[in-house]
Amino acid sequence: MQRVLLMITALLLVVGLAGAPQAAIAQASSPWQVDYFNNPNWAGAPVYTQFANAVAFNWGSDLPPVPGMPAQNWSARLTTSSFFYAGNYIFQVVADDAFVLYVDGAVMFNTLGLNIPGKPINVTVPMSQGNHFIQIDYWQATGPAYLYVSWSFDKPNPPVTPPTPAPPPVGGLFPPPPTGPVTQFGDYSRCAQQQMHQSNCFQSNGAWNAPNMGSIQMEPQIVLWQNCTADQWQTRQLFPNKDPQQAKCSKTEAGWFPG
Repeated sequence: MQRVLLMITALLLVVGLAGAPQAAIAQASSPWQVDYFNNPNWAGAPVYTQFANAVAFNWGSDLPPVPGMPAQNWSARLTTSSFFYAGNYIFQVVADDAFVLYVDGAVMFNTLGLNIPGKPINVTVPMSQGNHFIQIDYWQATGPAYLYVSWSFDKPNPPVTPPTPAPPPVGGLFPPPPTGPVTQFGDYSRCAQQQMHQSNCFQSNGAWNAPNMGSIQMEPQIVLWQNCTADQWQTRQLFPNKDPQQAKCSKTEAGWFPG
């Protein structure tokens, strides 16, 4: 028979090993419903259900997480509805063994099969204002079992005026290309034609490991506009009347600047 246990505070949720990694706790607008399954596939009806104010669980190592559950090869599904203001939010999840994060039914990140237990995962998710349905599918095989979830509003950095580029050496820059380059971080045709700093054309693709505006603004201005691999070093002729020199590819992947 399904049992229901109301947890009053997040402190009561933390049991087992004290040394597991922890993330800041996300307080949802409504309690989390935590359904436990006695198999690793979220199959059938849950054998145990509890409600929690936050996701901050440490179930120990090779121990049943709740009564009626096996010590190994089990799963849990955690769901809540929470209010968000419009903007980008950074979700952080720390889990051992693995998890799938859903927002309004769409998969935001999936670590199943990646073999990265305990690694903090940061995912940037754009949210409209209103209530959104959050779901975490947690999977446990053997060994330590813990799950921490947090989110925070990704406050945009204030605009920073890029430093004024130094005047080019005698002979000037190579003529800008008629179009492009175009990368996963935007179309840089305007910046190349007008010899503007690349931050003026940068557009984040929203990936958790993508460069942010601040890191682009800290770069020197691109001198040689062409597609390249971010952070790669090569010997390039950046100026017509100077010898080739060490150059670095911008994080925008749109061209090279002096190293």
